[in-house]
Amino acid sequence: MSKPSVGGLVATSCTKCKLELEHTIMAMVGDKIVRVKCRTCGSEHNYKDKTKKEAVRKRTTASAKRAVPVKNPERAWEEAMNKVTGADIPYDGTRSYKPGEVVAHPIFGSGVVLEASEKKVAVIFKDKARKLVSGN
Repeated sequence: MSKPSVGGLVATSCTKCKLELEHTIMAMVGDKIVRVKCRTCGSEHNYKDKTKKEAVRKRTTASAKRAVPVKNPERAWEEAMNKVTGADIPYDGTRSYKPGEVVAHPIFGSGVVLEASEKKVAVIFKDKARKLVSGN
């Protein structure tokens, strides 16, 4: 495989066509492609290295924690609600929460925080466990 250069061709995703197409390399910084032009529609856009994107996707999906599926969410919710004492805190996506706190969500109702991680919080509601955005 030859080293990419300005004027050369590279296959990448076109932001306008939404397809993987051949592009002409328009600009480079060192050995990195930074700008390309679609040979199909003529649009010029920043180059997105798909191998880098796939590596990030694999890393984030492998390390991402998911809420544990609850077989009987209503029973788990009742048990969690019985363990906590304190008033419901109105849900706010910018606020940080701690496990055991009771959250009052405008759509899902009252729920108990099961776990809090970076920017997300797992909450058990009467119907099921959900991950919500938080300011953690």
